[in-house]
Amino acid sequence: MNVAEFHQKVEQVWQQIEEKIDDEGLSVDTEIQGAVCTLTFDDESQIIINKQEAMLELWLASKLGGFHFAFHDGEWVTAEGRSFWTHLEEAFARHGEQVSF
Repeated sequence: MNVAEFHQKVEQVWQQIEEKIDDEGLSVDTEIQGAVCTLTFDDESQIIINKQEAMLELWLASKLGGFHFAFHDGEWVTAEGRSFWTHLEEAFARHGEQVSF
């Protein structure tokens, strides 16, 4: 994957997250600035998702900790093979919102 494809794939992830939040009527504010997507919950806690261009990785930080994801076989996964979407659903739950991506 080249850098342009990387940015396109991450932006698709961000778009999917924004659409799901809107569709579900969740009380989560989304802000995208540069390489960072910030999801802010009612209690002011946040999930941060950012692009790590140099490594072609997607990083997620939340109350559950920090995780790194690489794009393999059409999916963002950790080195252990866990899906980005699974981690994100767990992070949303820890922040008080139930959602299924």
